[in-house]
Amino acid sequence: MIVAACALFFGTVPAEAALITIEIEAVVDFVEDSHNYLEGKIKVGDTITGWYTYDTSTPDSASSNPTVGRYEHHTPPCGISLTAGGFEFKTNAANVDFLVGIANNVTSGGLHDSYWIQSYNNLPLSNGVLVDDISWSLRDYSATALSSIDLPTTAPVLEDWQSGNLLRLHGVKWIYKVDAHVTSAVPEPGTILLFGLVGLLLRKRC
Repeated sequence: MIVAACALFFGTVPAEAALITIEIEAVVDFVEDSHNYLEGKIKVGDTITGWYTYDTSTPDSASSNPTVGRYEHHTPPCGISLTAGGFEFKTNAANVDFLVGIANNVTSGGLHDSYWIQSYNNLPLSNGVLVDDISWSLRDYSATALSSIDLPTTAPVLEDWQSGNLLRLHGVKWIYKVDAHVTSAVPEPGTILLFGLVGLLLRKRC
């Protein structure tokens, strides 16, 4: 498996590119669902688990702005998948529209750094209810959490983002909404292994 992974990595993507998968856990802080679309299955205090994947070779669509990077992904396996209350909130792999945003030392709205992900095209829930948007945003008003607008190869360090941490699931034009805060964000084991192998091979080649 290790040999195959290395062959796949070096044979199909540039040396500087890689798929990054971050596993996250979150705790629900607020639920609004007056029409019972979520069937009472998601409650305050519940745990949300899942992952998101992005590609570090994705170009910056806002390259003219030196303080903001917008990395728009349109192919699988990039996207997000979260499980809450037995429901899966997931990017539609047949129509991916997944954004990773990075802002470093932005002055609009007060000096800050931001990191956010957003999935605009998503599969319906198992009960047929639509999912309009899945997002996670982090903000740091000390403007020390980031040093560039490049796509990171590691998970956000949650302790660096003291000003904001909002995971949001919503659908049917805001008729239901789930807000949570992420408590853990780590690269999946396969991502860690791949980067270790790549680093080892590059050192040997040098």
